[in-house]
Amino acid sequence: MIYHIWKKEVESYFSSPLAYVLIGLFSLISGVIFFNLLVTYSDGILAIPAHMAQEISFVDEVVVKLFANINFIFLFFIPLITMKSFSEEKKQQTLDIYWLSSVSEWKLILAKNLAALTLISAMLLLTCVYPLVIWGVGIRDFTILGSSYLSLFLNAAAYIALGIFCSTLTSNQIVAALLAILGVMGMWMITWGGHLHSNYLLAEIFTYLGISSHFERILRGLIGTQDLIYYVSFIFLFNFMAIKSLGKRNW
Repeated sequence: MIYHIWKKEVESYFSSPLAYVLIGLFSLISGVIFFNLLVTYSDGILAIPAHMAQEISFVDEVVVKLFANINFIFLFFIPLITMKSFSEEKKQQTLDIYWLSSVSEWKLILAKNLAALTLISAMLLLTCVYPLVIWGVGIRDFTILGSSYLSLFLNAAAYIALGIFCSTLTSNQIVAALLAILGVMGMWMITWGGHLHSNYLLAEIFTYLGISSHFERILRGLIGTQDLIYYVSFIFLFNFMAIKSLGKRNW
């Protein structure tokens, strides 16, 4: 049943112009960012003495900044992908079809998560040309690239879980998208609060609860158990809340 719902959702995405618009915009914006980072890096190398050129890290100046910018793009794109997951179903009153066929809430939530991840994976697949360019400039360590893609994938999964939860709260797609954007921005701001707070204990708590610190560590290849636990807990929590939100029909 999960497969059939996933297939229906994927077909729904790719039968809509929105998916192709988002994929096209994503490819254009990320491509421009990558090109500008390469040009800026090259100009920076040429502008300084040769003996100082080694102090400028290609990984920090191009790879890390590229994936950080892609993560910022996801802040706006993923809510647009998830906004209709349940809000449209509520508006058209088609959720009853699932309940009549005895589909459980968790199967429906899981299938919609996987469908949104499929669309995001298609977007990321188009960026595979960037590692080829990086290989061409002499960067042969693909460990950082692997961790960078892992950080993006985990963040995307977290954003999707939050976005789907927001979609269960309303029948208005725009409201669902805005709630998801505000939710993701809130998770970023928690991390910033940790950096600004003078109390060490509270600063550590805020830093852990915020999503940015975990993303940045994995992005730089510092993959820790606490980061993986955070993402699994985050995704589980918001999917659980989505299930409970759908379960309100039985109240």
